[in-house]
Amino acid sequence: GMGDRIAAAVRAHPGAPGWLILPGDLPLVRPATVRAVAQALVSHPVVVPRTGGERGHPVGFARVCGAALAALTGDRGAARVVQEHGAWVLDIDDSGCCLDVDTPERLEAARRLWRERA
Repeated sequence: GMGDRIAAAVRAHPGAPGWLILPGDLPLVRPATVRAVAQALVSHPVVVPRTGGERGHPVGFARVCGAALAALTGDRGAARVVQEHGAWVLDIDDSGCCLDVDTPERLEAARRLWRERA
């Protein structure tokens, strides 16, 4: 499950200053969003981007979350770690951070956004 994959990645890089969780079905997250979340980890243990009132990805975790992330199992992902540390919400103008492409309708929405950005 997602928790197992996150734990394996964190255990593979235990000395990292933090980790960004970005599922592969969100292909239109802007690089600036990734940088902004990473930079916010300097001051916050967990950072979640939000656009239009909707929380998105990548979710950032500072080093202090490492042991909890490395212990994850199952399908829940890192929700428990977010709850334990509280999330600092980073308002950002990037609809791509919430646009997961997992249905034909969402794929078409991603195509529209791609064309708008071009």
